[in-house]
Amino acid sequence: MNTRTTRTKPPGRLRFSGAADLSLPQVLLVLAGLATTALGFLWFAEADIRIHAYRNAPVCGAAAHAPGADCVRHETGTVTAKNAHPGAGPGAANPEGGHTVTVARKARPARGYEVSEAFYDRVRIGADVDLTVFRGRVAALTYEGHRVDNQDVSYLVSLGVPLLIALGSALTTHGLTWSRLGPGPARFAAVGGAAFVVALTTSLAFVSLPMPTALLLALPILLWLTVTAAATAITWDF
Repeated sequence: MNTRTTRTKPPGRLRFSGAADLSLPQVLLVLAGLATTALGFLWFAEADIRIHAYRNAPVCGAAAHAPGADCVRHETGTVTAKNAHPGAGPGAANPEGGHTVTVARKARPARGYEVSEAFYDRVRIGADVDLTVFRGRVAALTYEGHRVDNQDVSYLVSLGVPLLIALGSALTTHGLTWSRLGPGPARFAAVGGAAFVVALTTSLAFVSLPMPTALLLALPILLWLTVTAAATAITWDF
């Protein structure tokens, strides 16, 4: 007696038109990667807002200021110290050699701010500077026409954002290539390392630029898509 055998699709796999079958663990890896990457970019956007959003915010108490909305207010601070030092670090006005002025505020402890060389040369100890305060922090310092943004992006943000984006890229790429290549710690680490270098360079370069937030996010996201697509294509088993 002849019997007909039928081939059945392995359980637990999802088929997408024109694409390879993805198992449930793969789908979860891809979704986890995208969620991690999104969290990194949201953190990146928040860091940019902390630096530059004050430029478009109305003055507190002005007619254009709606109740409850973000606004800027101005305070006067007094310069109590100046210091020139090498290696100002990420986000400073001059990364290769920095200049700091210490400013005392009313009812607030004095603290140092990275400033441009022109600002540093112009201001004198004891001089009053205008402080633009936004969301409770000093967003900018102005003295006799010289203004500098307070670009105090913490090292947690500078390193945390690239780490999240790198982890997201590695998870996404791993999930997309799992069905062909299986788990590969070395491949995961290589993709994550490459994405971290690109993300770190991009975050340090872009977060200090006075660009609209939408554009500031669109360019790094486009770069991330390119890097992730290239990493997936390179690691794919043709």
